[in-house]
Amino acid sequence: MKTIKKLSLIIIFVLAININAFAASGFEAIINVPLGMSVGISDGLTENYSTKSAVGFNSGVTAQIGYLIGLGKIGISILGEFGYSYDSYRIYESLRLNDKNKIEIYTSTYTHSFQAGILPKVNIGAFAIGFGAGVKIPLSANVELKTITTVLGVPNTGTVNSKLNRDDIKNYDRNVIPYIKLTFDYSIFLTSKAAINLGAYLGYDFGLANKNPINNEYIGVDSFDIGFQLGLRFAPKL
Repeated sequence: MKTIKKLSLIIIFVLAININAFAASGFEAIINVPLGMSVGISDGLTENYSTKSAVGFNSGVTAQIGYLIGLGKIGISILGEFGYSYDSYRIYESLRLNDKNKIEIYTSTYTHSFQAGILPKVNIGAFAIGFGAGVKIPLSANVELKTITTVLGVPNTGTVNSKLNRDDIKNYDRNVIPYIKLTFDYSIFLTSKAAINLGAYLGYDFGLANKNPINNEYIGVDSFDIGFQLGLRFAPKL
């Protein structure tokens, strides 16, 4: 009988701990507006050309929806991420033959995409760190190609602008944009389940690209992204 009582007390104690620990669990949703800059990165471009990164702009509106598992002051968020993303992929290339003869190429691609991915987070009190991945599906894009050809010291500039729809974009060998990102958030709770979310993010996009027929590797422009985000969060307060 004493053994049963002890076992019952242990079970009650364990259940009490678990009930308290998971008391903050529940549905979680975050509406975010990210704003930041993107730095173009060469992905397999012509080796004969010297390349430099060019800076662009990125923004969008995303919804992160899922479930928060509360473990006292620590919680784990399992979130899916969906929304609209505007991104820039910009690079500068140059080929210098001599002091008076060179070719300079400025390539800029701007995409409007539907974004979908996953973004698990670890919450420590009001702070959260997330690492996610997904794809951006460009629905339209603008491609700007500016070429400056200098012959015998005399420059000649030409610019080509192209607007692409989804059918045009499908002609790329890589016509979706995989991405990974790291997020940092701080929640200022207005009520027990609603908060203003302040955050920052780092990300990497594998941009639109075609395959090199010689080595079958992708040729395109990727981007490294950094920025901040402002959002509204609905979740139990830890």
